[in-house]
Amino acid sequence: MPHTSVNVQLEKRHADRLAELGLVSASIIHEVKNALQGIANALFLLEHDQSIGPKSREWIAVAQRELSRAFDASRQTLSLVRAEAPGQVSVSRLLDEVLDAYAGKAAYKRVTIERRFDFQGEIQADPGSIREVFANIVLNALESLPARGGRLLVRTSARRRSNGRHVAGVQIAFADNGPGIPDKNKKKIFEPLFSTKKGKGTGLGLWVCRQLVRQHHGNLSLLSKTRRAGAGCCFLIFLPVRQNQNQ
Repeated sequence: MPHTSVNVQLEKRHADRLAELGLVSASIIHEVKNALQGIANALFLLEHDQSIGPKSREWIAVAQRELSRAFDASRQTLSLVRAEAPGQVSVSRLLDEVLDAYAGKAAYKRVTIERRFDFQGEIQADPGSIREVFANIVLNALESLPARGGRLLVRTSARRRSNGRHVAGVQIAFADNGPGIPDKNKKKIFEPLFSTKKGKGTGLGLWVCRQLVRQHHGNLSLLSKTRRAGAGCCFLIFLPVRQNQNQ
């Protein structure tokens, strides 16, 4: 049997095994989420029990906070192993949905969000996964921006990326005027379990985002400055119009 045929068979076997692992993982995570929901309901009932004292309420609040982190971790992990069928998706529509969802939080912090959508086309993508990426980056920006004077610019533009062949796509930029990310953290920001939120984050958000973007044959990168003049972060996402790597 030719050596290339053996390699093809091994790669197919490996891909089948990964697919099986993904299904098993999705099933396990689904059951875990059901259990977490039961715990959340019990905590809700305890929280509204008039016989509970102040000290007990403090512990309930701690449990609810940690439960929220567990929910986030399971949701983000599930998004990696269970995706919708790719279809034609409007990038500007997905961005509008995410930005509208966080408009209240932005207004509360008096953060100005500017939308500059120069790309009005569609891409072939899983809308749920891409929405998850956009939402994570927008939420991170809003949490890092000051209570007043914060600005977030979301801009789309047509781009062509050279990766052996020229690939047509869209670049989405999320640029804010926050404090920026220190140089020592720039290389770690996309690593799993790394978080700068001091106990509030799961450390999976940006790592999951990069994996989801790569699943769409795209790229997620960061530009950041911490100097007072021009400080801020800019996350850049490139997504091809079609997912076919050989186009």
